[in-house]
Amino acid sequence: MFLSVVMPAFKAQNTIIASVHSALTQTHKNFELVISSDDQFNYEEFLRENAINDARLVFTETGAIGTGSSNARNIGINKAKGRYIVVLDADDQFVPTKLELVAKALEFHPLVTTGLEVVTNKGEHLRQVGCVGKNRKLSAGAYKFTNISMDSMVAHDREKIPVEYDVELPCLVDLGLMLSAFCHVDGSFHLALPLHRYFKQVQSISMGPEASQRYVRIKRLLLDRLRSGFYPLAGGTSAQSGLISFLELSLKAENQFDAAKRRKSDLLFEDHLESRLRDFTG
Repeated sequence: MFLSVVMPAFKAQNTIIASVHSALTQTHKNFELVISSDDQFNYEEFLRENAINDARLVFTETGAIGTGSSNARNIGINKAKGRYIVVLDADDQFVPTKLELVAKALEFHPLVTTGLEVVTNKGEHLRQVGCVGKNRKLSAGAYKFTNISMDSMVAHDREKIPVEYDVELPCLVDLGLMLSAFCHVDGSFHLALPLHRYFKQVQSISMGPEASQRYVRIKRLLLDRLRSGFYPLAGGTSAQSGLISFLELSLKAENQFDAAKRRKSDLLFEDHLESRLRDFTG
């Protein structure tokens, strides 16, 4: 199976070498890596200067600076040759068997998600997300109660799921894509393994100043969209109810997070949220 891995890149010089290396050293070899520059930087030349020159590398660009990861990904997907799309951010890494396992799952399922390991920008382990239980089909309504954050660990068959990233969303763009995908399928097949390394960057959109207010605003927007039927979910009312319940709980956790951080300065939002989800699910 031929896969197209799409990598948006914005001021990624400090991380992209390791990210690209994690893709090029996969056990599954039949893929292209489409790097979509959103900062007018010549990543092709930069990688070549750092001894990375592989025929599977493809380069494209937005033609501007800072148009956003959604636009950069969409341009990368439009450039891609493959039917099957996998996303890798330029500051994250694949585990060596990620593409091999995802390709096998894509033979039977048009939407595939995986678990991940969250690490510091130095690679120190923080926690895992989505790694509880067996590999299984997750309904749209149950999806977020397993994948409680960081939805970029997704692969999809774009012939069966013709979706794009929403350029109107400044954050939670991966969740926006999942909601669009759930309009075509009633769930995802989930590989409950840490196949993706997600780096918590100090200045990333999830860690930078005013991040919580930004997340609250977009979660409220997605809630309004779900309640209004903006997303015609294939799973119907059960999918709608599950996704709404999760976002409502997540918003409550956002409102309580600052106080919780004052009690425990190194608290991760995922740990804070997960404790509230346990109370809800019993």
